[in-house]
Amino acid sequence: MARILALIGCWLCLVTGPAVADDYPNKFVTVIVPFAAGSGSDTAARVIGQYLGPKLGQSIIVENRVGATGAIASTAVARATPNGYTLLLGTNSTHGSNSALYKKLTYDPVKDFVGVADTGVFNYFLVVNPSLPIASVADLIAYGKANPGKLAYAGGSSTSIVMAETFAKETGVALLKVPYRSNPPALTDVIAGRVSMMFADMSSTISFVKAGSLRAIAVTTRDRSPQYPDLPTISETAVKGFDLASWTGLFAPAGTPAAIVEKLNHEVNAVLAMPEVQQRLISLGVEPTPMSASDFNSFAGKEVEKWSRLVKQAGIEPE
Repeated sequence: MARILALIGCWLCLVTGPAVADDYPNKFVTVIVPFAAGSGSDTAARVIGQYLGPKLGQSIIVENRVGATGAIASTAVARATPNGYTLLLGTNSTHGSNSALYKKLTYDPVKDFVGVADTGVFNYFLVVNPSLPIASVADLIAYGKANPGKLAYAGGSSTSIVMAETFAKETGVALLKVPYRSNPPALTDVIAGRVSMMFADMSSTISFVKAGSLRAIAVTTRDRSPQYPDLPTISETAVKGFDLASWTGLFAPAGTPAAIVEKLNHEVNAVLAMPEVQQRLISLGVEPTPMSASDFNSFAGKEVEKWSRLVKQAGIEPE
């Protein structure tokens, strides 16, 4: 009897899976973003959502839930009904460094989620307030060592904090951390001169750099940015091997039907293949990175291990 029931269960999964996908979605889909409007993750969610909605035949609602470097938003989605109507625009903060930054995390980045689609890699600038006598990484290091205790960095995400603390440890420059709930208010204080510097994604900072409100002195990846080829890398100027960037991807609560996950993955990848979407994202310093749902799940799991290791190597104590 148990064998018969098991076979019936498998048969039901086979016949209802496609039916669920065919009927999905029959109402709007909410994508919860863990950072504020104007942040890199928010911008990516809105660009992709604009094109994903018509493909699904329903509206994509982007909702910002800010706080605890993404833990508040992640917890909300982890506890949501696993039906594909509540998704998380996760990052290497929510599914990476948070695991080591908090003694008690209110969600499990691996067990509580299923990866839907990778949406892009974000390049980062090291920016300073232009009133400072700093035009290069070498200037920054020299200024910091000559003026101990005067250089403060804005930490608008766990990614920016890990980058700054890694930089400080490798260069021997003492940096004072000033934490923020998200990148936009952090950037506001760097622009105003209340904080000296920040590691921030290009999508949030490009307009300010072009306007002269911020001075970009380096990029954080191993290779120079195609958009800013004249801007040196930290690796070539100060810390050999420094190669850090962030990423975003869509996650659903664990238990979401596989047919829905695959349908979303197919449509998101189709959006990322659109020339106009690629152009918009690349202009913001975002590299579209489509992959299968299974590959993304594997990638996300490895990122949790990677960023947790980076947090410990940087000597950051969990809160």
